[in-house]
Amino acid sequence: MEQRIEKKFVFLPGDKRKIELLKIEGFFKKLYNNRKVNSIYYDTYDLSCLWDNINGFSNRDKYRVRWYNDIKNSEVFFEKKKKLNQITQKTKISLGKFKNQSELNEFLNSKNFKNEIFKITTLNLNQVLNVSYNRDYYIDANNKLRITFDENITTHTNFNVEFFSNFINLGNNILEFKYLNEDSKYIREKINSVNFNFRNQKFSKYVQSFILLSEMGHH
Repeated sequence: MEQRIEKKFVFLPGDKRKIELLKIEGFFKKLYNNRKVNSIYYDTYDLSCLWDNINGFSNRDKYRVRWYNDIKNSEVFFEKKKKLNQITQKTKISLGKFKNQSELNEFLNSKNFKNEIFKITTLNLNQVLNVSYNRDYYIDANNKLRITFDENITTHTNFNVEFFSNFINLGNNILEFKYLNEDSKYIREKINSVNFNFRNQKFSKYVQSFILLSEMGHH
């Protein structure tokens, strides 16, 4: 189980200037190539995960199926993300590889899937919505601060079609700092040294997607 602190900063599309500046100043370097991240979010029948998040409860969970880039022969994971005060814990299991979206959908509707996720949760979970985005990965010179930059964040609720059709854009880009609790002092000093004067904000792709889709009559 991975434990870390995550801080998010919300940017409008096109506002890459600060990120480019941090790269130029040597604040971080590219870790590996841009990837398309695809997630299917799951929740209980009464959306308890969603409401725990909206209400800001200090102990809350999030469940999702995730894969990277094209579904074809990509490894697919089921993840549980627990937020406990400031600490984020992530647990994940591999669901295997799938030829296409249809094969994955078939598996997700099977008893095998329920048996697999039983290793992580006993909750009765249902698909709620899809989210996909492009993610860039960076790391600082001392390998203590991981940074991701997500753009073109899109969402939709139709699970029976190819994943990228009928999508709606959330209209924000997200910069995220991820680090171990024990490195907090180092991270704080590093951020102060480059005058990174943005305030971190709470931003859940799952919650924001749900709100946007509800406003548009998709829920």
